[in-house]
Amino acid sequence: MNAREHSVKVDPETSGRIADLAHFLGKTRKGVVRDALLLLADLHAPAVSLGITRSAGRVTAASGSLDAAKKLAEVGGDILALAPRERVSVLRTELIDLLDRHGARNPRIVGALAHDADTEHLELLVESDLIDGIDHAGAIHVSQRLLGMTVTLHDETGLRLFSPEKLRRLEHEAVPL
Repeated sequence: MNAREHSVKVDPETSGRIADLAHFLGKTRKGVVRDALLLLADLHAPAVSLGITRSAGRVTAASGSLDAAKKLAEVGGDILALAPRERVSVLRTELIDLLDRHGARNPRIVGALAHDADTEHLELLVESDLIDGIDHAGAIHVSQRLLGMTVTLHDETGLRLFSPEKLRRLEHEAVPL
């Protein structure tokens, strides 16, 4: 076995099937396993591509997760012991995912927390689809449960239609989540 090869352990029944296939196909056991894996990968290529994309996203997120893990470790794993801005930072990825599931996209922090004030009230400026809108109640509920603080959403789409001056003010003070 060369340096790049590794053995794969399988149960006796599978090992027997591989041996039978190798015998009947006139191939080595290694060749049968390699061909089977190549065919399986081709058959499931879309799922494999999706998995690769998700893994790359997790690796990118992991660099930020290391800082989050350190902050959580400092407070013994109690997320509510963190300052509000740190809590939002540590739970950023989860918060963005939750908001997205409820139709709120591109969240930006506005209000007192945007100015680093020590407050338990998070205000977010979010975008929504003009037709589908936002599930405000659901988005606020899951965000508040996640963060342990009051959350207010300002819908950019609605503000653009009904309060453009307020939208300009919020956009001016908005900071990335």
